[in-house]
Amino acid sequence: MPRRSQSINEYALGLAGDKQPKKYYLVAIPDGELAVKAKALQEEISELYKVYREPFPPLHLTVAVIAFPPAALANITEQLAGFAKDFLPLKLSTLGAGCFPDPYKSIHLSVERTDELVRLSSTVFALLTGIGYSADSFNSWDYHISLVNRNYAAREWTEAEFEEACLHLSREQLVLTGTAKRLELWDPAFPPLNVLASFP
Repeated sequence: MPRRSQSINEYALGLAGDKQPKKYYLVAIPDGELAVKAKALQEEISELYKVYREPFPPLHLTVAVIAFPPAALANITEQLAGFAKDFLPLKLSTLGAGCFPDPYKSIHLSVERTDELVRLSSTVFALLTGIGYSADSFNSWDYHISLVNRNYAAREWTEAEFEEACLHLSREQLVLTGTAKRLELWDPAFPPLNVLASFP
C-alpha cells in the first residue's frame, strides 16, 4: 500500500549533502469506476504475462515532473499546497486503451486532456521555473494512467506479448469516468513507494 515512509524534514536531512537537483513526480490518485477497472486490468495483464510481482506499481496520473534540490522540498511542498485545493477534486475521463511502443512497452488508459488538467500542469510549471528550478513542459503531454510497462517489471515482456496485450485491450470499451481527490508528490524510486507530501 502507498505510505509516507519519511517526513519531509527527515527526507531532506537524509539528502542534505546532495545539492544536485532531484526529479520528483506530482501525481493525481484516481478513484471511482476508473480506479477499480484500472486495477483489475493491471492485475489481469500482469498475471497473464508474469510482468510484475507484488507490490504492483501504484496507479496514478502524472500531472507534473519537477526537479529541485532536496533542501528545497519543504518550501516547494508548502507552495504546492497553497494552490492544490483549487484543482481538487479533478474530474477524469478515459478515452480508451493506448500503447507506447519500445523502449517503453507500456499499456495505459488514455485520459482526456481537459482544460483543468492543462491548467494544473501549467501552474506547477510556472511555479517551479519562476523560482529558478525546472519542470517538464506538458504542452504536448499525453495524459495517461499506466497499467503495465517495463518499469519495475520482474520480467520484461516480449514484443509479441506486448503487441498481443495491446490488441486485446483495443477491443475493450474503456471509456470510464472517475475523480482524483488528492495529489501526491513522489520520489520515483520504487519499491517502496515514498510519498513525500499529499494534497490536500
